[in-house]
Amino acid sequence: MKRNFFIALFAALAMIGQAQVNNYTISGDFTEYEKKFHIPVKVDSVRILNDSTKATYEVKDGKFQISGRVERPLYSLLRIYMTDLEEGVDDEEDEEDGEIDVFSRDIPFILEPGNIVLVYRDFLGTPLNNASIEIRNKLFDLTLAEDYDKAKQEATAFVKQHAEDPASIFLIIDLTHTSMEVRDILPLIDLCSQDMQRTKTGFSEERNRLTKLANSPQAGDMFADFAVEYEGKTTRLSDHVGKGQYVLVDFWASWCGPCRGEIPNLIATYNKYKEKGLQVLGIAVWDKPEDTLKAIEEENVPYPQIINSQEIVTDIYGITGIPEIILFAPDGKIIKRSLRSEMIDKTLAKIFGKE
Repeated sequence: MKRNFFIALFAALAMIGQAQVNNYTISGDFTEYEKKFHIPVKVDSVRILNDSTKATYEVKDGKFQISGRVERPLYSLLRIYMTDLEEGVDDEEDEEDGEIDVFSRDIPFILEPGNIVLVYRDFLGTPLNNASIEIRNKLFDLTLAEDYDKAKQEATAFVKQHAEDPASIFLIIDLTHTSMEVRDILPLIDLCSQDMQRTKTGFSEERNRLTKLANSPQAGDMFADFAVEYEGKTTRLSDHVGKGQYVLVDFWASWCGPCRGEIPNLIATYNKYKEKGLQVLGIAVWDKPEDTLKAIEEENVPYPQIINSQEIVTDIYGITGIPEIILFAPDGKIIKRSLRSEMIDKTLAKIFGKE
């Protein structure tokens, strides 16, 4: 009887210890996130999305903390629900509530045991999250240095190392938002374990999306033309591209914080290189024309725009996230896709020379 008691006691203690091992806490402060969003917003709530849960949690005074237990690491999204404090900002996920717009943004992370802390737009503090952000930053530096072969080697090695855990998913999906060639990204999925490839939150539609993107115009390909009608006038990409100038094209929307964040850099780039033969073109996608026009006025955008393109352009160019910035050569061939910030300046400095 006593022996059975101790066996039960040790089993209970082991279960308690295992539960503690699998505990997680996620915390964050959205104060800086709200400041850097470039439009007045307030974060109201967050939702964790993965293959096991879709739980929603309240955000108070910009802060949140979530505790729970996870059996194994899961690729996840933290969906942030925000209230637009300025009338007129909208997107395809809007929920109309009088004059208040509610919209959402997703931040990827890995739900795993430990204390996970959101620092602006990165989750840190646990092994797989730390490793994911570290390789992301490393590949960004290699891409900025235009060492694409090394970047491909590092990405391949990382995915092989993490083939059985969701850090591989994190990296592959993140790579689609960099200037790494999508045709080099697609084969990485096959390096992941079958369990990772079956992850709904990660790869449910990713292979099809990447395949579609790989079949869209890429670096070295000639531009694909399109026509957009607005207020009785038809505008084509060929009105601007393939006319003997380098053209930096920004696919953006008024409601997109990162898009608005890139605009000052694009204006500075335009002013710096316009006399040397650079044209900058904005193409508004997934946006109401009146909101686009308002944002153009607010940001004092000096370069031309194609308004009301909606899904016409994004379908042709396989764009699923914005901003998407593409540099076209004078003959209309694509030089680079998915350019951002420092990479824009570095690429153009190489073409036009440093001042």
